[in-house]
Order: sequence, then structure tokens, then C-alpha cells
Amino acid sequence: MNTFAFKSLVTIGLSLGVSASVLAAAPAEVSCEQVQGRIQAQVGIRDKPDTSMLDTLSEHPECHFTAAEVFRAAFGDRPMPRNTRRDGQRDMRDDDD
Repeated sequence: MNTFAFKSLVTIGLSLGVSASVLAAAPAEVSCEQVQGRIQAQVGIRDKPDTSMLDTLSEHPECHFTAAEVFRAAFGDRPMPRNTRRDGQRDMRDDDD
């Protein structure tokens, strides 16, 4: 293989690689407000999480969604579960005074 053929193959390979990465890196331009609007539009209670909506949320880490927004995106109008991890810890402290 001569140098001209090698340079041509390298150039073609690099151009294909760059064009593929540009096409893959072009996300749909969706603002945080639009995603939050889609979250608020979720109606009804879901038994299983809406994984497509959760994927949309994970694509926008700059939006800093709250836990309540993420839960509503996944399960709709279902009320958030109560955090019971700290219940009773106040009574379990050992204060030997």
C-alpha cells in the first residue's frame, strides 16, 4: 500500500468517525421548562414507572429536578411514600443522665 492510498483511507475513516459522533451528539433541544411541563401533565396513577420519562430526566441533569418531580414523572399522581427511616430514632437515643 502506498502512502497516497493510506492517507486517503485515514482521511475517509476520520471523516466518517467525526460525522458519526456529531450526529450522535446532537440531542433534541428541550428546555427545562418544557420537561417540567410534561411532568405536570402526567395524570393518573401508574403501577410501573414511566422509564421513557425517567430517561428524559436523566438527559437533563442541569435542570436539577426535585425528588417530588422525579417521583411524579415516574408514577404520575401517586402520592410520595412517607420517609420512615428516621421515625423513632429520637426515642432510641441513649441519654443516661
